[in-house]
Formats: sequence, structure tokens, C-alpha cells
Amino acid sequence: MFSTRGIKKERRLLVRTGGMMKTKQLFICILALWMFSFPFVSGAGQNHLKINCTIHSPYEAFFFRLVEEVCARNNITVSSNTPPVGRSLMNVNQGIDDGDGPRIGGLSSTYPNMVCVPEPFGNFVFGAFAKKIGIRIDGWDSLSNLNVAYITGWKIFDRQVTKAKSITKVKNKDLLFRLLDADRTDVALITKLSGFAVVQDLHLKGIRFLEPPLAVVPNFLYLNKRYEALVPKLAEALKVLKQDGTYQRLYEEMISPHLPK
Repeated sequence: MFSTRGIKKERRLLVRTGGMMKTKQLFICILALWMFSFPFVSGAGQNHLKINCTIHSPYEAFFFRLVEEVCARNNITVSSNTPPVGRSLMNVNQGIDDGDGPRIGGLSSTYPNMVCVPEPFGNFVFGAFAKKIGIRIDGWDSLSNLNVAYITGWKIFDRQVTKAKSITKVKNKDLLFRLLDADRTDVALITKLSGFAVVQDLHLKGIRFLEPPLAVVPNFLYLNKRYEALVPKLAEALKVLKQDGTYQRLYEEMISPHLPK
């Protein structure tokens, strides 16, 4: 005959073992959630930053060189990253990447997990290039009687160019200026420096930037909020960099050669 005492003992053992297994599984789940919430724990922490910076013009290269310098002054190394179109800001907001720039201010309201380094790295000078003689502009409303072209995805132009004779969107800056050079649009909208760089690279003649600019907007570096403690340090390093002549030296090396003589 089986002993009822032995059966009860085995049942208690099974219950105890099952409880221990559930506790262990719960611990593993909590640990996994914690690690995914803070992906930098398994990386290089605050000694290295992966910054999203797509090089559209000499300005982005200049911006990234400034980021390298201000980070180096805080004993931080930096690597650049080019995520798929449309993913850059989302990746930083989700903590997949560490930072992004150059960007206009005010993005933290849309991307709450991103913090802005408040010292501007420079200005975006948005405006129009033209080839035809006699075209003049003074503000966004002055585009209403012109054929306008710009690159798909440039939000400032999507927002501001609501009235025009026609609007053409293209996929890159080379196509934009080919369109302008062929007289298939009156003006090409882009940043001033990007436009000058394309004119230089494509050896185009007779194309000029129309003064005054349509908008001059400061640009910034954004970091995922887990690096919030770095924000004042990087901002201060950028201020010092401007004061000690480094900013101007890099500007002369990287920007001035692309400006019209």
C-alpha cells in the first residue's frame, strides 16, 4: 500500500518547486524589461555617443565636426549614423540611437524622450535660388506668382509654401538644380549653403541666391533623455569653443570654401 504521508510530502515539494520556478521566471521577465528600457547599460554608456547625422551639404559635415569637438572636451567619443529616411528622430526618441542633428528647436514637444542641447550650433538659412533675370522675393507671400520647386520632405517648405503658381517636388538636390538650370521652375528652395555647394559641384552658371532669405532658423543637437546630464556640459563646451576661436577656424576650413567668392 502507498503511504498517504509520502504522497502529501511529494505534493508539498511540487508546490514549493513550482513557486520557485514562477519566482525565477518573474525575475527574468523584470530583468529583461529593465534592460530594454535602458539599452545603454550594455553599451559604452556616456563614454560614447552614436549621433544620427545625414550629410546633405558641407554644413552637416561642419556640424558633426563640432559635435566631435564638444564631446571630446568631455572625454566622449562619437560615431555618425545614417538611419533610413523618416526613422532618425523616432530612433532617438525610442532610445535606439543616442542623438540627432542638426535640427530646428522645439522638437521635444513632439518627441518627449529627446532633450535639446540649448546652445545653437549655427543657423539654417532657407531661401530661393533663381536663374531667370528679374525675379525678386521678399517673404513667403512673394512666391505666390512663381513656379516653385523643392526637395520632398522639407517640412518648412511644406508648411510655408501654400500659394504658388505651381509646386514641384523632387527627390534630391541635384535634380532640383537640374530643373532650375533647364528653366523648368522659377525658383529652387533650399538652404543657402546647400545650394551654393550644388552649384559648385555641378558647375552651373548664372544661378544666384535671392536676398533676403525666406527664414533664418537656429539648429541644435538633440539627445535621448537618458543623457540629460550631459546637456549642460555639451552646451558649455560649445560656448567655450566659440570663444576660443575653434568654431571660427573650423568654419573657415569647412564652410568658407563653398561660399561664392
